Amino acid sequence: MKIQHLDDLKVYVQVIDSGHLAAAGRVLGLSATLVSRRLARLESALGVRLLERTTRRLHVTDEGKVFYSRCQRILSELDLAQSELLPIGNEMSGKVKVVLPTSMLSYGIMDALKDFMGQYPFIEIQVQLSDEPVDLLVGGWDVATHIGAPHDSSHIGRRLGTISPKIAATPDYLVRHGLPKTPLELSQHECIRVVRSGVEHEYWPIVNEEGEMQKVPINGRLICHDFITLYSAMCAGVGIGLLPLAALRKAQQEEQLVEVLPDCQVEGITLYAIIPTGRNKLPRVRVFVNWLATFMETLDN
Repeated sequence: MKIQHLDDLKVYVQVIDSGHLAAAGRVLGLSATLVSRRLARLESALGVRLLERTTRRLHVTDEGKVFYSRCQRILSELDLAQSELLPIGNEMSGKVKVVLPTSMLSYGIMDALKDFMGQYPFIEIQVQLSDEPVDLLVGGWDVATHIGAPHDSSHIGRRLGTISPKIAATPDYLVRHGLPKTPLELSQHECIRVVRSGVEHEYWPIVNEEGEMQKVPINGRLICHDFITLYSAMCAGVGIGLLPLAALRKAQQEEQLVEVLPDCQVEGITLYAIIPTGRNKLPRVRVFVNWLATFMETLDN
C-alpha cells in the first residue's frame, strides 16, 4: 500500500516534535484519537511500526527515526515550493526553526525577539539553545549559529559579528586567591574551562598590554558545556571565566562579578548564521537572518 495522505506525514512529524499524541493534537487542532488514527493509517501504508506507544510515553523505532528524517526533508521542500509561488506582497507567515548559542541569553535576545514577533505577527519562531553543533538537515532547522565560516557546501553562511569575551570573577574569589596581574598568572588559578564543538579549551588566547598574543594555559577543574552553567559557576565563585561583555555588564550591575585584567583583550570569535541551501529563499527565513545580523550589530562587543 502507498501513502495516500500527505497530512499524515505532518501529523507524524508533529507527534515526534511534541512527544505526545495529545500535545501534537493541540498544535494541529486534532483530537488525540484522530492523531492516533492518522498514525495507524501511515504505519499500515508503510508496513512498519514507527512508534511504540504506551499510556505514558512514546518510543520511536529505528525505522521511525529514519522515516522522521525523510519526512522533515519532504515537508521542508514542499514548504519551500509553496513559498516560492506566493505573491511578493503577501504577508510573511510560517515557522522559522532556529538554533542559538546559550550565550545569546546574555545579549537580551528574548526581549529583541519579542519585538521581531510583534513586527511579523504571522511568523512562528521555534528556538533551541545549544552550544553543540547540530545537523540542520536531519533536524529540519532553518538557521543555526556557527563559530567561523561553515565548511559544509550544502549550507550558506552569513557573518553576524565578532564576540570578544572578557575575563571576570567574583570579588570573593579574588580575595581568597589573589588578583592576577599578568595573563600568565591565570595559569595558577581555577579558570573555568569550556567545551565547544566537542573540543575542550586548554588555553586562552590573550593579547597583553604590549599587544602581544599569548596562549595562556588554563588548569581549572570545572569544565562546562554551556553558557548558563558557566555563568552560574562564575557567580558562585568557583573560578575565573570568560564572558560576553553584555553578560559581564549585567553581573557588574548586580555586584556579582568584576573584570580581571581589563587592559588585556581575549581574541574574539566570529559568529555566522548557517542556512541550508534552498531555505535561504524563504522570505521568512531571510527576514529573520537579516534581523539577527542587525541585532548583533547593535551590540557593543
